[in-house]
Amino acid sequence: MDEFIYNLFLKSRGGLALLGVLRYRLTGIEVDQAGDDNIFSLPALRQAHANQQQQETIEALVVRAEGSITIPALTGSRAIPVADVAFFIQMGPPIVTRLFSADSTVLMCFNQVNNQQIGGGLLWGPTTTSFALLGRRQMLPA
Repeated sequence: MDEFIYNLFLKSRGGLALLGVLRYRLTGIEVDQAGDDNIFSLPALRQAHANQQQQETIEALVVRAEGSITIPALTGSRAIPVADVAFFIQMGPPIVTRLFSADSTVLMCFNQVNNQQIGGGLLWGPTTTSFALLGRRQMLPA
């Protein structure tokens, strides 16, 4: 699937403002309780959404997400790998995406404001400095 790239603006409670870049991609359907480990492609995900419109109940999809975040003032030029899940309900973008690093340096949670912007929060490092997060999607030429 395509990679999503966002230019980030982070602001702490104390007024510290930082810039960064988030890159991530949705890699497939999360393994469920029954042990089904099929990985769905984007067309299959669209078909699942189309099928849900015909149902009386709403089902949620949990999709794996993985990528990296770079905040030059905190990470230098090094990208911190992050991974976790995105939650989808019916049609449209994920209602919430949660990403964290294996070493617990980064914990972030955001949702789509519209097709081009995200908003949420980020906790950084062992001191858990909190930041409000706004992101604007970077569109790359084809």
